[in-house]
Amino acid sequence: MATTRSPFIVLMGLIAVAFLPLLVMWVAVTDVGTFAYFAGFALYFLVAHLALPGWVYLDATGRGSDSAIGWTAFNFFVPFVGFVAYYFLGRPDAPYEAGADAGLR
Repeated sequence: MATTRSPFIVLMGLIAVAFLPLLVMWVAVTDVGTFAYFAGFALYFLVAHLALPGWVYLDATGRGSDSAIGWTAFNFFVPFVGFVAYYFLGRPDAPYEAGADAGLR
């Protein structure tokens, strides 16, 4: 069990605290439809361009792939197609190894 907080969770908390007042002001000044459009785009960007490439990088390095950066870049520029291509074509057969020396073989 980890004894320290995740830096990602702390960063997300700080971003939420910083942008929550701006979000409230924006909804008060504009209509909700515009906000929903931009919130949907932000959710798409977070999933397609951060979460999927992040998972590909962690999985590829954990399995000892030599082309982890390449698959991550391909997944960033072609998000969902890149993820499917990595999963079926580029995923190494080696078992996943978690730890600091996972990709160092």
